[in-house]
Amino acid sequence: MKVIAVLEGTDARGGGFNQALNAIVQMRRLCEGRFDFEVFTDVRSNLEHLSKLGVAATHFSFSLSDRLARYLTSSPRLQVRFKRLGLAGRFERKLLEHGCDLAYFVTPSGSSAALQRLNYIATVWDLCHRDTPEFPEVREFGELTVRDDALRTKFAAAFAILTDSTALAEAVSRRYGIDHDRLLAMPFAAAPQLESGSAKDKAAVLGKYRLQEGYFFYPAQFWAHKNHIRILQAMLLLKERSRVVFAGGDQGNRRHVEDFARKNGLERHVRFLGFVPAEDLRGLYEGCAAVVMPTYFGPTNLPPLEAWLLGKPLVYSRFCAEQAGDAALCVDPDSAEELARAMRAALDPATAAALAERGKAQLQHIDRQRAEAEAELLRRLVQFEARRRCWA
Repeated sequence: MKVIAVLEGTDARGGGFNQALNAIVQMRRLCEGRFDFEVFTDVRSNLEHLSKLGVAATHFSFSLSDRLARYLTSSPRLQVRFKRLGLAGRFERKLLEHGCDLAYFVTPSGSSAALQRLNYIATVWDLCHRDTPEFPEVREFGELTVRDDALRTKFAAAFAILTDSTALAEAVSRRYGIDHDRLLAMPFAAAPQLESGSAKDKAAVLGKYRLQEGYFFYPAQFWAHKNHIRILQAMLLLKERSRVVFAGGDQGNRRHVEDFARKNGLERHVRFLGFVPAEDLRGLYEGCAAVVMPTYFGPTNLPPLEAWLLGKPLVYSRFCAEQAGDAALCVDPDSAEELARAMRAALDPATAAALAERGKAQLQHIDRQRAEAEAELLRRLVQFEARRRCWA
């Protein structure tokens, strides 16, 4: 049997891209000695990222026929006609030419709708368009409806659906009527570059960005739901004007955050680094006093894992407590007052040391959960291989 992982999008996706790389490395390890494994990516520059992890990949481009196939799946009547023609898009034909039996979409993707014959594993990271539909990135111009319809189609046809937590698996089952045995909670892992030889030295990174140690750090793209504003409001409440460093690409909300900082006299206390390459992340974490993440989306995220890995105290949204356990100072993301108190507490050496120790323990707990999930995923792959023998 052959599994082909499909990596879509660029590293500008930030933490999502790093999680996709983790998923690829994980699946390659599970397949080793058991199944054939290959990677497809639609972005040529991703070949270099994968090569650094020792993963060879094939580049492909989606064609008009692929887009047509995705469109037809939205209409049962058109789908029937497409089936009568027996057509498959170029993407699926290329997968079949490479001997694919099972496609694995390592990011949330609508491209599975282009598959007319092949089975696939789907990935879902959140259902925040349903949890918090008021945010513009999931509300405006029918985005919520588009996401909902796409997920309903994708989930119904998937051989398996990987989520990042038990809570998310339960939400998928409840909201989309998916049987629990089709879902598998696979916890996230820290970005692979943090422990690889490609990570740059802390001094070099701090010198590159002209930073001094001791800042609050928030690695997140500028979406409204990331809640950068609440950090700036908390900064106004802190008597000792600490510094905060934001690292992440602009998704349309950076100017709003910059305007708030300027209007409130925070320019000297806030640094906007923009998108930073993965090899700089470790140094930025190591230089900070604490990681602050008052996000509205979850229930899990990557920066907490990375903070714990590098021994940094974490301030985190309370609704993500399942992931955090007792290894974070959890706050109401609506409250600048709570956030300011937690940020001040994270600077206390004793509190920071205790949080770092609990973070290590939480990582070990998550590692055990991941090992159990990997064993279950392997069992399902073996099951699929047995069933795959039933057709040509």
